[in-house]
Amino acid sequence: MSSDLLHQDGDGSQADEGFSLYAQEEAVIRRAEGMIEQLDVVSNGVKTLADAYRIGYRETVRLVRISDRMQLELHEANRILSAQAEDLKQLNDALHKEIERRERLEHELRRIASIDELTGVHTRRYVLELTEYEQRRLMRHGKGLIVLMMDLDHFKRINDQFGHAAGDQLLRDFGELLRGGLRKGDIAGRFGGEEFLAVLPETELDVAESIANRLCEQTRAFRSPWKDGSLHMTISIGLAEVEGEEPLERAISRADQALYEAKSAGRDRVVTYRPASVR
Repeated sequence: MSSDLLHQDGDGSQADEGFSLYAQEEAVIRRAEGMIEQLDVVSNGVKTLADAYRIGYRETVRLVRISDRMQLELHEANRILSAQAEDLKQLNDALHKEIERRERLEHELRRIASIDELTGVHTRRYVLELTEYEQRRLMRHGKGLIVLMMDLDHFKRINDQFGHAAGDQLLRDFGELLRGGLRKGDIAGRFGGEEFLAVLPETELDVAESIANRLCEQTRAFRSPWKDGSLHMTISIGLAEVEGEEPLERAISRADQALYEAKSAGRDRVVTYRPASVR
């Protein structure tokens, strides 16, 4: 009996050993299956990561291409802007030159319109404009305004005897004498031919007569070199005072009348216009 028991115990041990081996293999298989499942998860993760990388790479390539295109477009835009800036600079330079040219032309036109080319004094039109301005000041401030009409004596005789070049020379010389003989603020102009006009703002009649007489003396004493000798000249001057708001032409007419009287009295002198009631 004991041998049967031993035999039975021997079979049970083998069975236990077989079961234990199966359990171990089953555990290994299960672990292997678990690992495979883990590998599947990792594989799926890798696939997901790979897909994300591919998508990111494609997006990066797309962005790089866009960036390159934008860089090219920016370079082209900068090139165009630089060219336009250079064009604008050249246009601006040309515009400045044109403005300067126009300013020089305008200045020259004003000079031509205001300065008598031969004598260097103002033109008739310009001196009349300045005198009208002074007349408006006279009406505001009530100060004196004197008109001088001047004429070179025997000027036609000089032209006939020595030629027009000699006459032009005397006109230039007298223009210089006139500019130097008047005060700062006085206005001098060529009225026409050998006639000259001067306007003395804010001046009393006796002061104007003194200035006119001094101008006569300076002209009389002047000698203009001419060829082998010299030319000389005298002037006659008529004075008149501008009266308030009267038209300027009236005062000029009175000064011209006084000038005629100076010539009739022998020339080379100053005559002041006075109304008949005070003569």
